[in-house]
Amino acid sequence: MNYPIIWSKLGLGTGTLASLGRAASLSQVDALMGAMKESGVTVIDTADCYGSGDCERLLGKALRQRRVDFTVVTKAGYRLSDLSGPLKLLNPFIKKGLHRWGRRQIFEPVYLTQCLNHSLLRLKMEQVDAFLLHDPTLTAVSDESVIRACSDLIKSGKTRLVGVSSGDPEVLGAAIRSGVFKVIQTPASLKVATTLQPLWQECEAAQIHVIGNHVFDPTCFELPEMTHEKLMRGSTALLPKNATILCGTRNPTHLRQTHAWTCDPLTAADAARLTLEFGPRL
Repeated sequence: MNYPIIWSKLGLGTGTLASLGRAASLSQVDALMGAMKESGVTVIDTADCYGSGDCERLLGKALRQRRVDFTVVTKAGYRLSDLSGPLKLLNPFIKKGLHRWGRRQIFEPVYLTQCLNHSLLRLKMEQVDAFLLHDPTLTAVSDESVIRACSDLIKSGKTRLVGVSSGDPEVLGAAIRSGVFKVIQTPASLKVATTLQPLWQECEAAQIHVIGNHVFDPTCFELPEMTHEKLMRGSTALLPKNATILCGTRNPTHLRQTHAWTCDPLTAADAARLTLEFGPRL
């Protein structure tokens, strides 16, 4: 694919689109995609474990005629069950069982390659724009065989970029220094900004794209008068200028409102003052 990757300021987080018992319909997702295109929101962030693969399937149907309009990011590393037919209802329970039995994650090169192949089938795509390791360990991001496998996935044409999604500063630092991971996804709430901002600045200097998630950390609302608007506008101000910040919604109106907030960030000074309200909890 030779079209450019377009990183919009706002991105869609899809973690709840295929939740058991409350999955979004295809018409709902179509409406959401329409609102995204109308607002210039291009980034869609998903993962193979969201809805045990159902989220990627849903996106595959919705994006079939408009793949070139969006930047698609998926992730892998958590074990999941992907049974079909009548056994499909067992998937969430099998996944919980695997996690409970200590088989929560795996980052072996062969497994990661299989995960991306399966994601591409579910998404009905030949290539994603970025493939991220989902909450990897420090050992995984420092493992030469993992790094080599990620490079091979780019060479194969199955992904254009590889990256890491993590809230661990040590893991993120190792990923940044690897020279291979060109997308870094991190928590971006004002509560953690003081801790992670130096890493965001490293990413900016190294031309690594930052995707901020968990902006609406529920504990942030423990502060009096804290609002969704303040959190989004504040985080947008502190992240690198070209960063993407995720909003998990299935409501087109919410998406448009959040997009407006990212287009009107607080001043850096005002955002920094807001982070001080969290005091020693940072």
